[in-house]
Amino acid sequence: MQQDAGLMAVLGLARQGRFAQAADAAEAALAHGRRDAPMLALAGAIALQLGDWPRAVEHLAAALALAPEDPVVRRNLAQAYHQVGDYAALLPLAQAPHGERDASLQLAGLAGHAAQSLGLHEQALPHYRLILARQPQDWACWNNLGNSLRALGRVAEAVDALRRALDLAPDARPIRLNLAHALIDTAAYDEAEALLARMIAQDGQDPHPHFARYSLLLAQGREEEAFLAVSQAAALAPDRADIAKALGQHGLRLGHFAQAQAALERAMDLQGDDEVVVALASALERRNQERALPALRLRAEAAGASPAGVSPAVLCFIDALLARRAGDHATALAALEGAQPVMAQDQWHALRGQALDRLGRYDEAFASFAAMNALQSAAPNQPRIRAAAYRQALLNARDRVDAAWLARWQEVDQKPTRPAPVFLLGFPRSGTTLLDTMLMADPRVLVLEEEPFIGDLDAALGGIEALPDLSPDQITQARESYFARIAAGGPLSDDTLVIDKHPMHLAKLPTILRLFPDARFILALRHPCDAVLSCFMTSFRPNDAMANFLDLGDAAALYDIAFGLWEQLRALLPMAVSTIRYEDLVADPQAQLRPLFATLGLDWPEQGIDHRAAARQRGTVTTASYAQVTEPLYRRAAGRWLAYAADLAPVLPVLAPWIARYGYAPGD
Repeated sequence: MQQDAGLMAVLGLARQGRFAQAADAAEAALAHGRRDAPMLALAGAIALQLGDWPRAVEHLAAALALAPEDPVVRRNLAQAYHQVGDYAALLPLAQAPHGERDASLQLAGLAGHAAQSLGLHEQALPHYRLILARQPQDWACWNNLGNSLRALGRVAEAVDALRRALDLAPDARPIRLNLAHALIDTAAYDEAEALLARMIAQDGQDPHPHFARYSLLLAQGREEEAFLAVSQAAALAPDRADIAKALGQHGLRLGHFAQAQAALERAMDLQGDDEVVVALASALERRNQERALPALRLRAEAAGASPAGVSPAVLCFIDALLARRAGDHATALAALEGAQPVMAQDQWHALRGQALDRLGRYDEAFASFAAMNALQSAAPNQPRIRAAAYRQALLNARDRVDAAWLARWQEVDQKPTRPAPVFLLGFPRSGTTLLDTMLMADPRVLVLEEEPFIGDLDAALGGIEALPDLSPDQITQARESYFARIAAGGPLSDDTLVIDKHPMHLAKLPTILRLFPDARFILALRHPCDAVLSCFMTSFRPNDAMANFLDLGDAAALYDIAFGLWEQLRALLPMAVSTIRYEDLVADPQAQLRPLFATLGLDWPEQGIDHRAAARQRGTVTTASYAQVTEPLYRRAAGRWLAYAADLAPVLPVLAPWIARYGYAPGD
C-alpha cells in the first residue's frame, strides 16, 4: 500500500500539471529503492513531458526491461529516443508484432521516420504502409512514403505516392517540391517545370523551387539557365551552404570563375567540406591565384582537426596543384594518387595525364586522357551525339555555301557607326589565348574572350539559310546589338579595337561576313596533329562543339570540316586575313607580332611585350590555356604529337592534306 501511495502521490502532482514537483518526487522514490516498472515508467513519462530527454530514455529503458509487453512504455521510449536522435535504438522497438499492436500508430510513424533519417529506406516502407493501410487519408505519411521510394530509385511509385499526398493536401508546398523532384527523376520535365513555375509565381522569395528548378534545368542540359536558377536560389538563401556549393561548382564548370569563387568562399565560411575545398582550390588555380592556395591549405588542415572537417585527400589535392604550378610534376603525380577519393574522376585523369605527359610517360598519359574522355562521353546529355550533330550542321553549311548562294545576297550600302571587329579564330588549342594576350599590349585593344555574341545573332537571324535575304535594317540592327552587348560589359570608346577571339568562329564565318563585310581576320594556325591532340588532352566544358574532342576521330573530322568551310569562303569572298603560326610565334614573337601590330594599326610598345604580366593583369582567363599564358614562352608543345604518333595514326589520313596545305612537313 505504501508503494501505491508513493506512486499515486507522484501521479497526482503530474495530473495537476506540477511536473517539476512530480519529477522531484519520482526521483526521490527511485533514489530510495523504488525501482519497479510503474515508478520507472511514470518517472520516464514525466521527464518526457519536461523535455528531459536523456533522463526519459534512462527511466523508460529500465521500465521496458521490466515490462517488455507494456505498449505505453514502449511508445514513450520510442518518443524519447526520437528526441535524442538515437534512431538506431528506436527501430527495434517497432519490430513485429509491436508496431502492429499499437493502435495509435505512433510507434510505426516514429520508426518510419527513424529508418528514413538513417537512410534505411527499405526498412521505412513497411512502417509507412502499415499506417496507410489503416489511415489512408494521412497525407504526411504518403509524402514520407514517396520520399523513401524516391531514395530507393523507385521513382514511378514515388510519383504515385506524392500525387496522393498532394491530392490530400493541395496547399502543402513541401509536397509540391518533393513531387517536382520525383518528376525530374522520371524525366517528366514539362510537368515538373509547370509545378515549380506555379510555386515561384505564388512565392518568388522561396529559394526551394528555384533550387529545384536548377536540378531540372541541369537534367535537361540547359546549363546557363541552370546557373541563373541556382544564382537566384543562393541570393534568396545566403545562409544555405548546399546552395552556395552548388552555385560554386556549377559556375566552375561553366567558366563563371569569379562568381564560382565568391560562392565557394561563402560555402567555406558556412560549412566547408571536402567538395567545397576541392572546388575552391580549383577556382583559385583556374583564376591564376595559386598564391592563395597555401592559405587555403592551412585553413583546410585546421578544419581537418574537427570531427566534421576535411579529409587528408583534400590536402593532397592542393599539394598537387601547387606542385603542378611549380613545375614539379613528379610530386604532383604522387599527390594526385592521394587526392583521387575527393576528386571528380574525369578531373583526376586530366591532371594525372598532364603530369605523365610532362614526365615523358606518354603511353600512360594517353591512357589517362582517354579515360577522362570516356567518362565525359558517358554523360547523360549524350555529348558524342551532340558532337556529331554539330559536325553535320557544318557540313550542311559547307554544302550550302557556293556562288549561287552568294549571288542571292542583297547589296547593303552600310554606313557603320564604328569599325568592324577583328576576328581571331582558328582551331582550339592553336595559341589564340597567347596571341590575344600579346595584342593587349596596346591599351586600345578590347578582347572578347569566346563570348557567344556572334552565335546568338546567328540563331536570332535564322542561320545560314536566312543570311542572303537579310535586309539592310536587319543587318544594321544586328551590328548595333553586337556592339551594345560589348558596351554593356564596360566602356567602348571610339578608338577601341574590338578583337573577338573565338576559335570556333570558323563555324560562323557566313554570319560574320554578312554582318561585317569589312571585318579583318587573324587566323591562328598550329600543326594539325598538335592541335587535334591538344584538344583531345584538354578537359573542355563539353558544349556541342567541344564535345568533338572526346574522341580523336571526331576531333580530326571537325578539323577537316571547319577548315574546309574556311577555305571555301576564302575562295568566294575577299577577306583580309593575317596568319600567325603558333610554332613561329613562340620561336620569335617580335618577328610575328610587329607586322601584325602594323596591319591592325596598333602601337608597338617601347618596352616590348610581357605576356605573363598581361595575363595576370587581365583577370580571369576563361579558356583552357589559363595556366600556359602565365608561363614563359616555351616550345615543348610544338611537335608534341610525334610522341603520340602511334595513337594519332588512325586520323593521319584525315589531317595529312591540311598538314601539307598549311606548309608543315610530315615530321614537324
